[in-house]
Amino acid sequence: MVWGASGLAGVKFNTNQACDISHYAHCGHSRLKQYPKRLIDLMLAGVGIIALFPIMMVITALLYGLGFNHPIFTQQRVGQGGRVFTILKFRTLRDQTCRPVSRLTSRLAKTFTSALRVSGFDELPQLFNIASGEMSLVGPRPHSLADHVQFSNSIAGYEARLAVKPGITGWAQICGWRGPVTTIDHLDARISHDLAYIKHGNIAFDGAILIATALLPLLPFAKLIRPPRPTKHRFIQRDRQHDGRIA
Repeated sequence: MVWGASGLAGVKFNTNQACDISHYAHCGHSRLKQYPKRLIDLMLAGVGIIALFPIMMVITALLYGLGFNHPIFTQQRVGQGGRVFTILKFRTLRDQTCRPVSRLTSRLAKTFTSALRVSGFDELPQLFNIASGEMSLVGPRPHSLADHVQFSNSIAGYEARLAVKPGITGWAQICGWRGPVTTIDHLDARISHDLAYIKHGNIAFDGAILIATALLPLLPFAKLIRPPRPTKHRFIQRDRQHDGRIA
């Protein structure tokens, strides 16, 4: 199975696992229901960009002052229907693009970038991805091209999550299945939550997920549902992304 030229052209998928995406596309996310969802995405993303733009500028300036020459991190991710797009995030780990800094500045940078990840503020630039129609406020988190190919060959039904637009947050994330994914058990749980959202999702469900996401940095929701402990021989071999997370 090969997606179109604008997507994963030339990448061969496991056709036995390329499950009926159209089935999930019509479960709770019919075209009739996609219009109000898109309208809400545009409205809230627009308000968010206007209201949070000063905060994003401050974060950009602070990151630059802490040695990050390119405060915005970009990476190709797989979106709805296998289309590839460029996701935007605040850079939270130092790499070869960063300037040398003092030990004190390095400690300050580590504290600040950790706070960005915990609060989710590192995801704020994705409001522009939503405005451009590449993402939604709520949906399965988009994976990198390499992770997508690997996971599609490891998890039955994985590609069904491409039936809807990826989101900044999702049902899996507020249920505790966020952060680094290094085991098949964790990935299984995340995918099952993604497919459950696609099948049963609606505007009210999206609203509840957004409220829970807003409360996540303030309340220990992430500790309520813990991922299983890693088990032998069930580790996923994968390249670390810029901040060590898939989400």
